[in-house]
Amino acid sequence: MKLKSISFNLLYVEYPMSSSNFLYSQQNLQEKADLIINEAIKMGASSAQVELSESISTDVEILNQQIDNFETSHENQLLITVFKGHKKGNIGISSIEPKNLPYIIQQALDIATFTEEDSCNGILGTEFLAKKPEKNLNLYNPYSISNQELISEAKELESIASDNLKIKSSDGSSVSMTHYNFVTANSNGFNDGYQTSRYSKYVSLIGETKEGMQTDYWYASSRNFNKLDSNASIAQKAQERITRRLNTSSLKDATPTVVFETQIAKSIIGSLMGAISGSSLYRKLSFLNDSLGKLVLPEWININENPFIDEGLSSCYFDNEGGQVTNRNIIENGQINGYLLSGYSARKLNMKPTGNSGGNHNLEISNNFNGGISEIAKEIGNGIVIIETIGHGLNMVTGDYSVGASGLVIENGIITGFADNLTIAGNMIDIFKNISLIANDYTGGSILCGSMVINKGVISVSGK
Repeated sequence: MKLKSISFNLLYVEYPMSSSNFLYSQQNLQEKADLIINEAIKMGASSAQVELSESISTDVEILNQQIDNFETSHENQLLITVFKGHKKGNIGISSIEPKNLPYIIQQALDIATFTEEDSCNGILGTEFLAKKPEKNLNLYNPYSISNQELISEAKELESIASDNLKIKSSDGSSVSMTHYNFVTANSNGFNDGYQTSRYSKYVSLIGETKEGMQTDYWYASSRNFNKLDSNASIAQKAQERITRRLNTSSLKDATPTVVFETQIAKSIIGSLMGAISGSSLYRKLSFLNDSLGKLVLPEWININENPFIDEGLSSCYFDNEGGQVTNRNIIENGQINGYLLSGYSARKLNMKPTGNSGGNHNLEISNNFNGGISEIAKEIGNGIVIIETIGHGLNMVTGDYSVGASGLVIENGIITGFADNLTIAGNMIDIFKNISLIANDYTGGSILCGSMVINKGVISVSGK
């Protein structure tokens, strides 16, 4: 058995991941957090916040049935932020129990001494802090598995996926597991935390055409190992995705109807969330500045933020500041109903925080079409399905959007082949307003959005 990379020499040790692997209980972490907060106040901080975290992860990567990489890590971290009035200092170290805690706190205080005063600095007000959760979201589902069983899972996934005459070779498979344990506390009396788990499987395949090699992949991710898609299901999806790239075609229309496959559609929604995030808005660096209450999407579209989905990948009990999170419509009937604000950005905008320190939570996007890509092709007749984009070509100030892309050509309601080396360009404001369909073909994840259709004439597509 040949090893390309390995950490901690754990391959031959039976090291099952289970709840007993955590070095600290929630009570331990909360007690330590209280101690640190009290010490910071004693040493001169007017207010303080601390996060203590412990992460255990294992990742195995297989290539051609050989172990390409095997890593297990167990990491601890202490992040402390102190305030001297409206001056802020923070510091992070990779230990929950520093022997020189006063020295660490003093470093943070020294940083605060030399930073500029900002009237918007400070910990979250008590009225915005999260209350005790009303229900268990089942975010922590420990799963015990030996290293050898983990390796076998990854090998089986690669083997099944590669078993297809149209596949030239495997580009690798992986299985990863992460357990996370943390507490957030501040000097306004908040001190709470919880444990989470996240598991994933991934496989990538290589195909060949006259023009060269193509790669594609599929994956699954879940809070619960037993609810991951089966190896056979992931392998079949990866095979379908690579084989559709092997029959080449070309696009004749320069401004066609454009379909963003669900994975790309999620990034379009992500761009919208970035544009209404406080950090962009208070700097006036968003193409949706001062857009609260304005119509930016078709009236049939709602986007609901739901932090309380059972086992949701972006579910949480509170945000990064200990702020209350809520189930709310960010977009209602096409209008922006709320921004994504932390305590700091809310003060900058003279608004109230929305429980989004650290970003948005699970997003549920309304749909108006039943079916997937094949059904959409029949519906629109002609166009292109964008299945991959390359680069991050969005200007957040103007909304101008231009990225490399590849896609599937649709002619007379049928997918006729694959087109590569494309460039797609448009403006996000126009793209948002011209969403004509959103399908219900979404898979799991934190943005629940199906494939998206943009009206003809809005996005330009150019190629070789």
